[in-house]
Amino acid sequence: MKNFRNIINKFALLLAGSAMFVSCNDYLDEMPDNRTTIDSPEKVTMMLVSAYPEVLPLVVLEQMSDNTDDRGKKFNVSNDLWEDAYRFQHISSTSTDSPEEIWNATYRAIAAANHALEGIEKMIASGKATAEEIAPQKGEALLCRAYAHFTLCNVFCQAYNPETSATDAGIPYVTKPEKTVFVDYERGTVADVYQKIAEDLEAGVGLIDDTKYAKPKFHFTTKAANAFAAKFYLYYGKYEQAVKCATAAIGEDPTPSFRDWDTFNNAGTTPAEYTNAYNNSEEPANLFVQGVQSLAGRLFSGRYVVTRTKIDEVVEGAGPWGSTLPNYSDMPVYQNQNTSMFIPKQYEYFQYTDIVQGIGYPYVINVPFTVEKTIVDRAEAYALMGDFESATRDLNYFYQQGGLTRTVTTEQIAAFYAAGETPNSLTLAPRMTVAEGTQNGLVQACLHARRIATLHEGDRILDLKRYGVAFTHVIDGDANIEIEPFDKRLAVQLPAAVISAGIPGNPR
Repeated sequence: MKNFRNIINKFALLLAGSAMFVSCNDYLDEMPDNRTTIDSPEKVTMMLVSAYPEVLPLVVLEQMSDNTDDRGKKFNVSNDLWEDAYRFQHISSTSTDSPEEIWNATYRAIAAANHALEGIEKMIASGKATAEEIAPQKGEALLCRAYAHFTLCNVFCQAYNPETSATDAGIPYVTKPEKTVFVDYERGTVADVYQKIAEDLEAGVGLIDDTKYAKPKFHFTTKAANAFAAKFYLYYGKYEQAVKCATAAIGEDPTPSFRDWDTFNNAGTTPAEYTNAYNNSEEPANLFVQGVQSLAGRLFSGRYVVTRTKIDEVVEGAGPWGSTLPNYSDMPVYQNQNTSMFIPKQYEYFQYTDIVQGIGYPYVINVPFTVEKTIVDRAEAYALMGDFESATRDLNYFYQQGGLTRTVTTEQIAAFYAAGETPNSLTLAPRMTVAEGTQNGLVQACLHARRIATLHEGDRILDLKRYGVAFTHVIDGDANIEIEPFDKRLAVQLPAAVISAGIPGNPR
């Protein structure tokens, strides 16, 4: 059930263990996707198809979050990986969605980006292309490299924190294609990783040219690149830059690009029909679409799932808008035995690599960047800047695209979360100073809105991680799992093969 594309990443091979070094010289003689030497802009463009990770941490991160619940020991554990993630145990599985698959697939994407960048420099030096002619491909390669390292850092490291990130362990930031197998990589720190991501982002965003893409939504277009940059700078604490990039992605007024909820909520009767409508690349609200290998479409079938209680808490619960936010509460919800619930956003498809033998891999369509998510990113940045008026305006944009027909005031938003009468009123132990009162209320409103917009997508745990929110995973028949603020277990342990290869693991 794996994708056996001939994408060879020397770094990933090293970290996967010495058993993989059979015919190693043959691997080292190949380009990452088995093509000829990169000597034209067209070949760079083809190479960059491989620079987007084929595996994302959707399952691991969602299972770790407070979106997931235990529906009881009477239900079978259908996948050990899902249970280990929910229980914050070491994940030894190497199957689809595992930390090892995330690690290797993401470093393969980085290798492809680095080979593309190397080919670009050689073309410029040899006169086969000018820097101007090849600039859009260089921009995409830099964005892909930054995105891949950002993904790895979010999974395997602690959240960025100006007080601790200079010492918190990072992940190796790889900027060159490897010519030898045994390379002495160091993890560095989270601060190092963020600085290098920022350098790649700043160098790459301005080079993007949307006209170079046959299918723009599957690449870093200008809007997608800026949406990614907005999220990154929000996490980095660079709020003015986050606002600037978010505005470049969605405009001052994002209403022209609001999701077509009528089309989605009337898309059909099956999960596949709804999923196709939600993830449609023609949907203006979808800024970046990815097809990734994953069993995320099966999460409803296990013991640890999104329950009825969680659906009520996330998409059908009260907020500053009142009892429900119509477009979200009207979303189709499917159920399994009346206890497991899912919204059809990640329906499973299957791609055969050998139809005769029935071999292939499951995949889902994921939408990492959307207009509604970027609205929330900008609102949070404004709130942390102290610009409460702009934060409230953006929160009202989110509520408006969610179907609210009236305006909510700053005071009403702050009062709702201060009252503490909802599971979405949180105790923040922030990485940055968040003042009590209005600022705290607006930040909590952003976390609540993002939780609604990203259910099933894994983003929720990143917010709990960034703000040091304690939460509990209930275990039927066993002691509950208590996650403390800035818990060490929030940084997923590196794969065993990576640690065996000499890369220090995360403290426990």
